[in-house]
Amino acid sequence: MFDPVVLFELSDFFKVIRTLSILSRTPKLQRLHIPGFIVTKPRTLSQEDIYRNINSLDLVSSRSALLDSFHENEYTSYDTHIRNEEIYHDLCAIDNNCSSIAISEHPVIAQQTIEKRDYVINELVETEKNYVDVLQTLLKCFIKPLSKIMKEDDFFTIFQGIKELYEVHKDFHHDLIKACSSYSTLRLSDVFLNWKDKFLVYADYCANLTTAQDRIQDVCSQNEHIYREVNRCQEEANNGKFKLRDILSVPMQRILKYHLLLDKLIHDTPQTHKDLPGLEWAKECMVDVAQYINEVKRDSDTLQIMNDVQKSIVDWDVVGITPLKNYGHLIADGELKIKSHNDQKVKPRYVFIFDQVVLMCKSIRFIGFQSDQYSFKQLLFISQHRLEDYTTRKLLSRDNRWSHQFNMVPKSEGTTYTFYARSEDQKMKWMKAIQDAMDNNEPSVCNLTSHKFIMHSFDTPTVCYHCSKYLKGCIFQGYKCKECFISVHKLCIPESGRCGLISPQSTTTHNTMFQNKFPNNFDRHRSHDWSDNDTLTEHLWFVGEMDRDRATTLLESESDGTYLVRIRPQGPTRPVETVYALSLKSNNQVKHMKICERLEDGISSFYLSEKRFFPNLVELVNFYERNSLSENFTGLDIKLKWPFCRILAVAKYNFSPTESNQLPLKEGCTLKILSKEGDQKGWWKGQIGDKIGFFPKVYVQEMANTH
Repeated sequence: MFDPVVLFELSDFFKVIRTLSILSRTPKLQRLHIPGFIVTKPRTLSQEDIYRNINSLDLVSSRSALLDSFHENEYTSYDTHIRNEEIYHDLCAIDNNCSSIAISEHPVIAQQTIEKRDYVINELVETEKNYVDVLQTLLKCFIKPLSKIMKEDDFFTIFQGIKELYEVHKDFHHDLIKACSSYSTLRLSDVFLNWKDKFLVYADYCANLTTAQDRIQDVCSQNEHIYREVNRCQEEANNGKFKLRDILSVPMQRILKYHLLLDKLIHDTPQTHKDLPGLEWAKECMVDVAQYINEVKRDSDTLQIMNDVQKSIVDWDVVGITPLKNYGHLIADGELKIKSHNDQKVKPRYVFIFDQVVLMCKSIRFIGFQSDQYSFKQLLFISQHRLEDYTTRKLLSRDNRWSHQFNMVPKSEGTTYTFYARSEDQKMKWMKAIQDAMDNNEPSVCNLTSHKFIMHSFDTPTVCYHCSKYLKGCIFQGYKCKECFISVHKLCIPESGRCGLISPQSTTTHNTMFQNKFPNNFDRHRSHDWSDNDTLTEHLWFVGEMDRDRATTLLESESDGTYLVRIRPQGPTRPVETVYALSLKSNNQVKHMKICERLEDGISSFYLSEKRFFPNLVELVNFYERNSLSENFTGLDIKLKWPFCRILAVAKYNFSPTESNQLPLKEGCTLKILSKEGDQKGWWKGQIGDKIGFFPKVYVQEMANTH
């Protein structure tokens, strides 16, 4: 229902219409043969889920046809979702009646007693095989023939990422089978952990999926020859049962199934099973991957809408302002009346609130344009203003409309602006939107740390320094410290600890030193010196510049498996070498391994030997934390176990273990924190003397990094 004042002020007329809609469908009116009607709530640009789930703002509805067309074309209906599930099931699922036959084909299940978890493993492996077949069918039946007749741009848009997905999942499936062997030391959890970063290729694929499907329809409707060829390919692939646009949705369905399969596997895995902790962590990682993909899709949609909004501001390019995407996410938009204290005139404006700015425009209408157009009027930087409430006495008169005020006041010199909303409720929602933007710019929780965090857009996938989860989205995914360069989620800022300051002077010194040490025949553009890899400073294994002797001295007293990555002061001595070296304590000796680099088609790869290549140092280290170095060096059958730099902590309470893999704590004792990989479940891994195990993180207080 609605209050009388709502109808009087026209402040939320949708409630009135909704009430009439409900009444129109009551039995009494139905008996009178009066047709009922259903209404759907109008939405503004900012009210969509792609705009950071702020449906609660419920601001003045937009009349923009831009967004209406976006809803119709971009968002999948419930029926389409069901259709996609059916297609995935037909192409990838296995027949449960045949599962017992297939189960004996896998070594892990060739045991005298078949457990429930073996059926889940079989489902995982067999559905992966079927999925690889789907990707192979796309390559063979569609990509190969259509590449000869389609325009390059159309072909790339439609089949973007398919070849890469096939290569990834062919090898991923191979590792799954390997992990199922009773003779293999590779665990199922290791397979997922080793491949999770590669799965991020799905972010771009899923973001492009709707565009790809629409392009198929456009190309086929415009070119009869391509239309016939696509139909022929569909007949060859599956007797015409599924269309190409339907098959392209299968990868998105598959990547979102892994955490569900792992959850089922965990449910059927005994508590005493050695791989249970690994499977739980693998599930968390795959949830993180799915969330990362989802947020990239959201932000991609957001960026498209923001681009459309920017195009609708007719004089934007003339004004010469930076692209809207540089101002962060759109938080709210709608109509307000605004008074500049310079001229004291109250003017109607259409207002967009982004993370960093308040954009004011005038709505205009051109003959021949179906969608709204805007003229740029003013841009207020949120960091330069403060918000002031302006309390008004509630009046039940027509003069009360547009009298609900608040001010944006410059922190130093400048013009104050008064904003007028239709109702007190809308005023409070507008103020909350601006307050949210202010807190995004300067999070209040920054007072709990010495870091100098600023909102930052990361060009490549980046993990949070505290929780080790991905920073998600395409723009302003998180915060980066201006001093020590660590990256975190907003929610993780209070837990980020003290700032480990790296002065700009020292960075410059290192930079200059390495430039002077390159051999004449060395291509310095191939050298990734550490000043170009700010993210290395986030890792406990990176120690900056250190010579071989110093590294040997430091590691000699450490346990086997302790390692560090350092910058070699002498620099590279051969063209394939980088400035980096990996030092490792193994068999009571310290081994030093040069990290090399290969440049192919303008893309750099890092490696210890040509057995395996990595896109960056972090992935190289991550891989050998879980896999033996023996593939590179004979006799070096050891993993990278303990990063040299570790965090010291003091136990606040006694802790008595209940499991063999837990670490006992005594109040006041000092321990080393080795890993925070179980942070989301409240557990960290630590070491006291020669004892290593897990403990509740709330039982300790962090002190500082050792070494």
